[in-house]
Amino acid sequence: MDGSGLASITAIQIDNGSTDNCGIASLAIDISSFDCSDVGSNAVVLTVTDVNGNVSTCNSTVTVEDNVAPIAVCQDITVQLDGSGLASITAIQIDNGSTDNCGIASLAIDISSFDCSDVGSNAVVLTVTDVNGNVSTCNSTVTVEDNVAPIAVCQDITVQLDGSGLASITAIQIDNGSTDNCGIASLTIDISSFDCSDVGSNAVVLTVTDVNGNVSTCNSTVTVEDNVAPIAVCQDITVQLDGSGLASITAIQIDNGSTDNCGIASLAIDISSFDCSDVGSNAVVLTVTDVNGNVSTCNSTVTVEDNVAPIAVCQDITVQLDGSGLAV
Repeated sequence: MDGSGLASITAIQIDNGSTDNCGIASLAIDISSFDCSDVGSNAVVLTVTDVNGNVSTCNSTVTVEDNVAPIAVCQDITVQLDGSGLASITAIQIDNGSTDNCGIASLAIDISSFDCSDVGSNAVVLTVTDVNGNVSTCNSTVTVEDNVAPIAVCQDITVQLDGSGLASITAIQIDNGSTDNCGIASLTIDISSFDCSDVGSNAVVLTVTDVNGNVSTCNSTVTVEDNVAPIAVCQDITVQLDGSGLASITAIQIDNGSTDNCGIASLAIDISSFDCSDVGSNAVVLTVTDVNGNVSTCNSTVTVEDNVAPIAVCQDITVQLDGSGLAV
């Protein structure tokens, strides 16, 4: 068979030395053309006619063969991994119009399934087999892509400021089981450090990047708390009653450098006024409250002194001697 699936013969090809006593006038065959439907054995009759009109026939077997390989034509394709990290293709997707003179029986490829390890270019061979068993191949490049974004899953967390008024977190603390079909390459957060100005709720964004560069984000609320009590530092003081027998003090006088990681909101004392009944030692409690409501106390001794001398006031008087010459 030729490339068009056709073949033809002449009587001369069938004749194998026919003879006649007076000479042969003609050779003829009953079948001279063949196509793909004739592949195999075909009975052909040769008719020999001599110059005087005498006729003889003989039978021949014409075996028709198709040895023309198909024309395999490939195309490059791109496929996407699914949410499970898998992709599959068929030979039809690779074929780009392969042909054969008698017809194609089958198309086959050497690789049809792909996973995350195949992301990028993959060489795939298309094998084209015709109806008569002839085979051709061609090469295709299958580009596997992972365009499935990871599933970012966040959780809200609460963190405590330390004694320096600082706190830090990592992306791992925000992540709540983010996943990806091919694997996560990195987790990052837009805010990782907090100070006293951040006490309360803070919006933090978690960015999840997979091994093939796809990105997803989710939002988390980081609640920053300051549960560190202030350090209350007291000092003992001595105060003097005034001319009215009174004295007063303020918390500032008792404080001796109290501190807090985020700042002190107020100082208060339980006793601030004294009178003559308080002369001597008096226990006073200093209460230190920080800006976030944490409280500490310390004790101080306030010594009350009365160093005001009395005011001496005299008057002149007249007295009478009695019968004994005495006066009382």
